[in-house]
Amino acid sequence: MKTTFTNQFKKGFTLIELLVVIAILATLAGISTPVIMGQMERSKEAAARKTCMDIVEGATRFRTDYGMLPYRADMAEATEENNYQVSLTTADDKDAGMLAILTNREEDEDNRMNINKDYYLKSDEQEKKMDGLYVDPNSGTLGLYDPWGKPYYVLMCEENEGCTDPFTGKQLRGKNCIVYSLGINQLGVAPQTTPSRKGGKKPKNKKAAEMTAEEEEYEEAIADNIYSWKKVSH
Repeated sequence: MKTTFTNQFKKGFTLIELLVVIAILATLAGISTPVIMGQMERSKEAAARKTCMDIVEGATRFRTDYGMLPYRADMAEATEENNYQVSLTTADDKDAGMLAILTNREEDEDNRMNINKDYYLKSDEQEKKMDGLYVDPNSGTLGLYDPWGKPYYVLMCEENEGCTDPFTGKQLRGKNCIVYSLGINQLGVAPQTTPSRKGGKKPKNKKAAEMTAEEEEYEEAIADNIYSWKKVSH
């Protein structure tokens, strides 16, 4: 009688082999996760910088068309005390009407600044205050938020000398609108001068070059921001 022998033992993974595979997968995940997260943050930074530039471009085009910058003087006045420039944010109800003007959403037809109803700024409308144009469902006020859920900061000035760099105090000739985002770490808006250095000047001697903790925090805040008028290497 012919007997058929079958393989009585089916080959499978041993516990040690499973542990090795799990260790390899964990190692690969540990290596790839920071790379992926870094790429995601760089994408957000690129998106924020583009929005900064879009606001500047829209405001500049509006000034070319109408001879004035897109904000309401009765809501934000440029005076000698503030170096003839206005400081705005794109938080809802904090922008002196700028977003309504640039996005052609002005409600008062009799007092429109955007007379030709052009679109100087286009942005996707979002349901939350995150990465785009937000319309408050109750008040209808507008806000524009960066990828981290914070508003953009805007300086506008009519003077030909241009706006003042809020981080160094230097005059930015020819730039009548500058915009920045607080970036990923959201460290806050840096002051115009450091605790012991004015105008962003470098210390002259080695001893003075040793920054205090407060100065280091200031420098980090500057580097963290995303600018419309300069590119910072991280």
